[in-house]
Amino acid sequence: MVVRFGMLFASQICMAYISRSLIISDGCYFHVTWQCHNRKWFLKWDWSKQLYYDLLLKYKEKYGLEIHSYCLMDNHPHLSGKLRTRDQFSSFFRTVNSMFARAVNKKLGHCGQIVMDRFKSPTIKDDRHLLTVMTYGDLNPCRVGKTTKPDEYRWSSYGYYAYGKKDPLITPAPSYLALGDTPEERQKVYREMVHELFNSPRYINISHTRFIGDPDWVLEKYKEMKEKMIIIIFGAKKVSQKPSP
Repeated sequence: MVVRFGMLFASQICMAYISRSLIISDGCYFHVTWQCHNRKWFLKWDWSKQLYYDLLLKYKEKYGLEIHSYCLMDNHPHLSGKLRTRDQFSSFFRTVNSMFARAVNKKLGHCGQIVMDRFKSPTIKDDRHLLTVMTYGDLNPCRVGKTTKPDEYRWSSYGYYAYGKKDPLITPAPSYLALGDTPEERQKVYREMVHELFNSPRYINISHTRFIGDPDWVLEKYKEMKEKMIIIIFGAKKVSQKPSP
């Protein structure tokens, strides 16, 4: 019985689909990324990046999202922020991504899938860890060799935080505002944080996890998710085994 349960749970926990309700909750901080379909490069053009940016800007208030940072790469975006409700969060990305796909298909003169079916959306523990996610995102263009310095890349929120560049998409993160008493102080500290991370040998994984925070907190969240999945699995199993009247 134990072996059978272990195999059953392993097969469920390793499935590509895990309900978003087991990962995020109302009012939480989030990191979102998704890949273009078949790892194609539908975001490689300035016009497609501008299109996605404009859609984010257009719908964020309607669906109660605060966007704290972004980095639009050639085949995937990185976004972090805070959501109001889980349902609004899902509706926001469903709307934005579907409109983006339609517009790209129209521009290219063909039809087909543009965005991978499901986006990744790990929960971020708190605003302090959000700041780590933000600096990580700023360095994506450097990691893949598109630029040698983050300030050389146009399609990210680095310019806003490091140099005070106007960016209507961004709601400043509270932990960023706490970095100094003046904009100049905050910008200087932020540039130093990104520079330190750039020269650090340690690797921060934010794309292949469902929770971002202190190790003990992350382990606890995975434990909670496991317990919820056990209830779901055995609840569904009991229903399926219930004798017909």
